[in-house]
Amino acid sequence: MFAELGTRLTGKRILLLGVGNRLRGDDAVGSLLVERLQGKADIPMIDAGDVPENYLGPIEGSGAEVVLVVDAADFGGDVGDTAIFDIGQLQGKSISTHTASLGLLFKVIPPEKRPQVIVLGIQPGNLELSQGLSEPVLGALESLERLLTGILEQGAVDTGK
Repeated sequence: MFAELGTRLTGKRILLLGVGNRLRGDDAVGSLLVERLQGKADIPMIDAGDVPENYLGPIEGSGAEVVLVVDAADFGGDVGDTAIFDIGQLQGKSISTHTASLGLLFKVIPPEKRPQVIVLGIQPGNLELSQGLSEPVLGALESLERLLTGILEQGAVDTGK
């Protein structure tokens, strides 16, 4: 799965959009990835918290060809499993733990300015208040951090500079 992600990001101008509520256990994973990559990744990143709809303007204005959304997502896997979804696969589905459907969210951006959207979902286990990440989700976060850092160090992603 991570190899597929690397292939899909290579040569593209990407924006990383981390989604997650840091107060709700595994739901924090997307937000924490953005924090962990600060200073390691020379790409635009947005920590959207649990309100990604508030960042449509900066997303649209970023010039990104691909928006990589990282979010806790209930897709029926084992805790810590990861899955890649194209935004079209999410039409009419709500796998995100947040109220705004990611599938509908990006439709607001005009088609001529709309980037490709890849959602990397990480299956949560614990969404309780005031809990940290579960071990399986922490492991997925660390693997994703290594993958993205490696891709960026190799210069495989267009940083727009």
